[in-house]
Amino acid sequence: MQKWEYLVVFIEDSKVAQDQPEFDRYLDVDKYTQALNTYGEAGWELVSLLTSANGARAAFKRPKVNEDLMLDL
Repeated sequence: MQKWEYLVVFIEDSKVAQDQPEFDRYLDVDKYTQALNTYGEAGWELVSLLTSANGARAAFKRPKVNEDLMLDL
């Protein structure tokens, strides 16, 4: 049976252009995209994203490695 491991991270708002919310929103999208791609490249699949005024909470999962099958190198 497939087992999973989970990871929850908080991606903080950039706060670069708080006085220009329409501009700040685009900066945050770039920051979130970069962070999500980094986790995706490490094998994590995004399962939930919850935004707030200060950033976003992202939950990821990936198949758990069966340690019994791993070889000692």
